[in-house]
Amino acid sequence: MSDAESGGGRRFTVREYRAGDETAILALFNRVFAVGNPDFVPRGLDQWRWAFQGNPEGHATMVAEAGDELVGTFTAMPSRFRFPDGEFRLGQAVDTVIAPEFRASLRKQGVYLTLSHAFYDRFGRRDDLRFLYGFPNPQALRIGTKFGGYEPVRCPVLESEQQLSVAGRWPDGGIEVEEVERFGLEVDEFDAALAGTSGVAARRTARYWNWRYADCPATRYRLLRAQSASGELRGFLVHGFGWHGFRKEIVPIVDFLVAPGDRATWRALLADVARAAQRQRGKPLKSLLTWAPPDHPHFADLAALGFRSQPSIFNLCIRRFDGSDFPPERATRELYINMGDSDIY
Repeated sequence: MSDAESGGGRRFTVREYRAGDETAILALFNRVFAVGNPDFVPRGLDQWRWAFQGNPEGHATMVAEAGDELVGTFTAMPSRFRFPDGEFRLGQAVDTVIAPEFRASLRKQGVYLTLSHAFYDRFGRRDDLRFLYGFPNPQALRIGTKFGGYEPVRCPVLESEQQLSVAGRWPDGGIEVEEVERFGLEVDEFDAALAGTSGVAARRTARYWNWRYADCPATRYRLLRAQSASGELRGFLVHGFGWHGFRKEIVPIVDFLVAPGDRATWRALLADVARAAQRQRGKPLKSLLTWAPPDHPHFADLAALGFRSQPSIFNLCIRRFDGSDFPPERATRELYINMGDSDIY
């Protein structure tokens, strides 16, 4: 716990999250993010508990208080990634919120910098969070690179898009696609078999995917499984319908496990997605949208299927800690991040 003074002369205290803080965290989040956003839907406790308490890797959160009022939060959602030298947790920086009355100063003792550095001191260790990654908007990117130690990796992130009318005509090629309610342990086995084909990538396990997609209280996802006519497992895919009030016409392909180069499985899965989207009533859905790093085989597979790439509105950055041995140049080459590794879709 540490005490400091904001630019306005009000004292505040920084400490680690304690059970019960979520009510005040939600109140601050909903107050701040509702400003200037007519489509904003306040979060409820069920969504917070799912995102943070329900995460198989837990959560890392520091808060700032002024008296009995919570005035700032700095949070990361951890997930487990495979590196050449072992498995390590990375933290996705999310939901950094500072009360408007405490934003006047970016000096060292201000709320944002005091809170963020307290977080780095507490969680920024190789055996806890090897580094943070996140997707700052342009304003946060400017502030973070100047004051917060953010290092650009892919700025902007590329997104790949294909029309539903095209994908819906693709043949299944004898590959059977079925929708499932939850994933089984065969996901773990398939993910392990593909390890090494995606660089530094999150472990995609049934436990993680069921939490992230099947149990999500705020977004509806379809969970797909593909196999050949002979029963050979070919892959998995997760998609949604529309995007949180931003681009309502897209169908986000948020996560997948497909062997690089297996374009027949890509076609079968994506054709199923397109046809399901075309059956949606009352939704003007137009195109499939997904992410893949530009130097990854998945990017080439999508390009071969006619996906067109363009800059997104997001920027991928990392925030390293003292003694880090993973520079941003290496992250640009090796770090595999897709939509499912973000809290955006």
